[in-house]
Amino acid sequence: MRVPLVYDEESKLVDLNTDELLEALSAIARLKKHFRVMDPSAALAEVARFVRGEQQLVPCIGGSKYFYIDWNLDVWRCEAWPEPMGSVFDLDRLPDQRQPCNDCMMGCYRHASILMHGAVAVTDSVYALGKGQLRAAVGLLFQRSVAYSVWALSVEELPRAALISFARRTGQRRSTPQAE
Repeated sequence: MRVPLVYDEESKLVDLNTDELLEALSAIARLKKHFRVMDPSAALAEVARFVRGEQQLVPCIGGSKYFYIDWNLDVWRCEAWPEPMGSVFDLDRLPDQRQPCNDCMMGCYRHASILMHGAVAVTDSVYALGKGQLRAAVGLLFQRSVAYSVWALSVEELPRAALISFARRTGQRRSTPQAE
């Protein structure tokens, strides 16, 4: 049984050609200067690379640290994956599906992948170090994709979290959409 998707490639609701889609992504990036747009700039850049047919910098984390669970309580790598990984009741025994996948550009997975990739690499590096695999531990950290993920997190998410925390501590009210 195939799980109904939240999108359909044949749908005419959103039917943009490559240039129109790239312009829409550019417009979103421009809006970020004036409004709080939750899409990380690095994720928007990944989507643009995907649309242009270029190689992705960060692989999808779907099936490893991020899953889709349907109404039958089946765990899927993502909504577009052809088969479930297993039941939610077996989640602690389901193996991570770590093979790189860049077959689609679903925002919820792409954004999480960008923001979590660096942290996942640090965790994997610590595990490798614990097994005495120093070369593997260092190799896991010194990748362009890890640096890109950490950069994305540091320039957008951490300053926003710091501003929110500061405002709460000082009792300040939000004065601009960006300060939220």
